[in-house]
Parts: sequence; C-alpha cells; structure tokens
Amino acid sequence: MKNRITKEDIAQLTDAQKKRLNELWLPEKYDVALANICINAETEEYAQIEFVIGDIVLYNTRIVVYDLLFLNDAKNSEDESHDDSDDTYEPDDVESDFSDDEYDSEYDLEDDEDFEFSFMRSANYSKEDCIPLLNIGQMIQILSNNSSKSFDFFLLVDSGEFGVQLGSQLYNLSGYGSDFDSKELCDVLWECVKKIL
Repeated sequence: MKNRITKEDIAQLTDAQKKRLNELWLPEKYDVALANICINAETEEYAQIEFVIGDIVLYNTRIVVYDLLFLNDAKNSEDESHDDSDDTYEPDDVESDFSDDEYDSEYDLEDDEDFEFSFMRSANYSKEDCIPLLNIGQMIQILSNNSSKSFDFFLLVDSGEFGVQLGSQLYNLSGYGSDFDSKELCDVLWECVKKIL
C-alpha cells in the first residue's frame, strides 16, 4: 500500500502548484521532504534530495528544517559557533610582520582554476526550498482544511461504536444506519484494527 506521494508525483506539478503545496505545508518532525539544491553552480545544475526532517527552527520569519541524517553534526557545530562568539578581537593577536608581498607570492590565483569543487550535502534547508512528500494523513488534513467545490471529498469510518466523517457535508451518511459517537480519525481506525486482532 502506498503511504506517501513520491518524487514522480511531485514532478507532475507545475511550479505554481509546487509553490502552493509549500504554502499549505507546515513542517513537522519526521516529515519526509524534497530539497531543491544546487549541485554545480558553474553549470547551474540542480537536484532534489529526499530527506527526513529531524528538527525545525524559526529564524525571524524564516523556517529552517534540519536533515535527521546530519542532526547531531549540525547541532554540535552550532554549539561550537556560539562558544566561539564569546571570544573578543584583540589587535595585538595579529602578526605585525605579515606583508602583502608575502601574500601575493604565497597564493597564486592561477592555481585555483584547476580546483575541483565537489558537492557536499547540506544539514539544513530553508522551507521555501523544500517540497513535502505528503503521507495519507497530511493529505486528508489538507483536504479537510481546504474544502473546494471542484472536487468531492468525503471519508466515513464506522467501527460500530465510534465513527468519524470528514469532508463535504453533502454526503452525510448518518441517516443510513451509521449511528455513532464522533471521534478522531486515528482513534476510529485504531478501534477497527483492534477488532481484527
């Protein structure tokens, strides 16, 4: 059973649809997402990397998500940078015998032309550069929150004792013998699973 959308599903969207999906998505820990990253700045080559969100940080109005794979490394480097910020600049620490002539002879710019830049995967991404790979629950929540007349969405689960109805009220089936106490979808599904255990 397919539990979430895939890269191929995302590839079918227009740029406007991708932007709207990003706007509807509020990232949570352990969400799966695609990050659009530049892998070669010289040729402007981009790729999509699939990752699991390990942490979410809000900087002013910008949301930054951290890749779970690199979460410990990213947090350790942040802690170190905060420790280094306590150091103050002392002009006496700079070597006074350093001259511009030594710099020019030591570093030749022509040597840099042969330097190979290799791609390194980032530990964090801006939310704006990501697209969620929504799971079934996230899609149901988006549909429930954004009802539209362009499609019909109705979900009814009835365990006999508990039940839930989501979506358009045009398809209310309560008069068809579905007499139940309304609960959360997760709870009703769990009740149904317990009955087959």
